[in-house]
Amino acid sequence: MTITRGTAIPGKPPNNLVGVALLAAFVGQGVALAMSPGPGGPLTFGFVLIGWVLAVMAHEFAHAFVAYVAGDTTVKAKGYLAFDPRRYGDLGTSLVIPLLALALGGIGFPGGAVYLRNDLMRSRAWRAAASLAGPAATLMILLALATLLALWPGAAGGPLFEALAILAFLQAMALVLNLLPVPGLDGFNALRPFLPATWTPTISKLEGVAMLVLLGALFFVPMIGNLLFGATADLTSALGVPRSAIGAGWDTFHFWKG
Repeated sequence: MTITRGTAIPGKPPNNLVGVALLAAFVGQGVALAMSPGPGGPLTFGFVLIGWVLAVMAHEFAHAFVAYVAGDTTVKAKGYLAFDPRRYGDLGTSLVIPLLALALGGIGFPGGAVYLRNDLMRSRAWRAAASLAGPAATLMILLALATLLALWPGAAGGPLFEALAILAFLQAMALVLNLLPVPGLDGFNALRPFLPATWTPTISKLEGVAMLVLLGALFFVPMIGNLLFGATADLTSALGVPRSAIGAGWDTFHFWKG
């Protein structure tokens, strides 16, 4: 998710070791799942959550990198080109709330954010490209997961296979959500550079409200939630991710409900 208004205060320099530690934990839990004789339970939960955070990092890094190429050199000073998830928004709205949405409702709700300077980018096309770079990174992760599952050696199945399947499902959901033309999401931000400048104050006021309304609708309006989950299931199926593995991974991820 990109934010194209205001500025972020740099604060402390980023620490790449934070991202390295997360990656190491992700790999370690993946090895543990591969060796697990039965359902992963808490291991699957931790593996998927850490994988989600790493995917958000890739998504936001892509936004920042394209913005940097487009002329917004402030992203480097803000630490967006580092391997540190703490740089992509604040703890509450960018990490805690999305992770709660993920854990409680299984909704891959966009959480990270980068503050980009539209006025420094060379053209409206570059601004749109910077907004679409995040979903492009999410799509690449989704395709990589789907390819890995398709090439899985031996009989497909097991705790690690199912955990990767649910992680792919959540990436597909994040892609669908991010491309919606809703203020505050990347789909709308890609259109925003081509809208009349006089609309900017109104759009800025709508962004926060629109995100809260969307989150509430996903949780409390069954038809909206069903549309999202249906579109996500269709996308993952089209990429060859087995629905049976997604279902098993879903149940294991929400181990406390069993």
